[in-house]
Amino acid sequence: MNTHATSLRARALFASVALVLAACQGAATPAPTAVPVKPTDAPKPTEAPKPAAGAVTIGLLTDRSASLAIYGPMLENGFAIGLDYATKGTNKVAGKDIKIVIKDAGDKPETGITLAREAIEKDGAKILTGVPSSAVALAVAGLAKDNKVIYNACPAASPDVTGKGFNEYTFRAGRTSIQDALTMGGALLQLGKKFIQIAPDNAFGQGSAAGFYATVKGLGGAFVTNDDAKGSGTVFAPLETTDFTPYINQILDKKADVLIVTWAGAGFVPMFQQMQQLGVFKSMVVATGMGDNATLKAGYSTALGAVGVSVYHYSLFSNPENDYLVKMHKDKFKTPPDLFAECGFNSAVMLVKALEATGGDPDAAKMIKALEGMKFNGPKGEYTVRPEDHVLLQPMPLVKLLNTTDPDFKFVELVKLLKPEETAPPCAVPAELNRCKK
Repeated sequence: MNTHATSLRARALFASVALVLAACQGAATPAPTAVPVKPTDAPKPTEAPKPAAGAVTIGLLTDRSASLAIYGPMLENGFAIGLDYATKGTNKVAGKDIKIVIKDAGDKPETGITLAREAIEKDGAKILTGVPSSAVALAVAGLAKDNKVIYNACPAASPDVTGKGFNEYTFRAGRTSIQDALTMGGALLQLGKKFIQIAPDNAFGQGSAAGFYATVKGLGGAFVTNDDAKGSGTVFAPLETTDFTPYINQILDKKADVLIVTWAGAGFVPMFQQMQQLGVFKSMVVATGMGDNATLKAGYSTALGAVGVSVYHYSLFSNPENDYLVKMHKDKFKTPPDLFAECGFNSAVMLVKALEATGGDPDAAKMIKALEGMKFNGPKGEYTVRPEDHVLLQPMPLVKLLNTTDPDFKFVELVKLLKPEETAPPCAVPAELNRCKK
């Protein structure tokens, strides 16, 4: 056993919000049900009403039935409350009604493309937002460009959405997995010198693994497998994996000091259970992200005392926007807002603010002008849309896991709130577009 890793285990850093996140394909394991969250009262995808004359229609892409269905209601609920907040309860902007058309885009790009096109062509949507899956987000971003409509992506976290896949019509209302990695910074190197990763073999997992690989290597750490830019020091597994035994055995054979875990959806629970059974926690420090409340409750009891990244936790912030989100969420859904309610809230605030600037005109050129460089207040504080690549700069919390049993899901405490500039990722827009500042 590595005694250095053992002495630091209580401080094991939980760092890759897969965090829940956001970029995945179907998981066969049923989602945790400890914290049922009702979807909004918005019409079902097949029952969307025709927009009223002069209305602004927004297509909200979610996941209600696929591998990231535990995240869809968070996004929907946060967007509905953010829209209520930004329009002061009127659901109007510049005198125009705002109509929301919800589409269950799931986790397959082809489904996302079909339903996003339906929102544009059949329902008259001039703006798109959402989707938990990064693979779907990347596909929808291309469709938005082809149709010259704004797409505000969240919670999909692949850096490619605003990096090598950049187009001027796509913005972010959430963070990227690079911001997760930068939040951890040098803290990972306090845990050991030899690293290995496990991540889903999809756009989100590959992007997150690359971010952690670059961060750790840049600070002098080494990886014990696949130690190159292509392999990112990572053991990749299909997102739908439920038996992680062969992948865990590969990891144990490499004898690393630190295992960095990136995952999304329901797979966290069986993975952690099997890691415990096979002795991973006794052999090395496990660094991963703080998930949603249901996943923390169901699968993180072995990680008490750990410190790591949380995309958002309602209990950490006190400001008008978060107070409103918390109160309204408890009133409407009888639970506090969860992990991705924050980015849904942000998206609504951003879009309303931009529409106010355009006089209610959703024309893409006018919306782009309003969104680039936008500053606004949201549940974590002040946010800024970086003009060159449309990344959303934002506060990023480092937290400590206290318990997994609090009835109000107050599971974490704030260790440090990093400023937006401290976790600003490098601009990764292709050089030929000449957008990144030198």
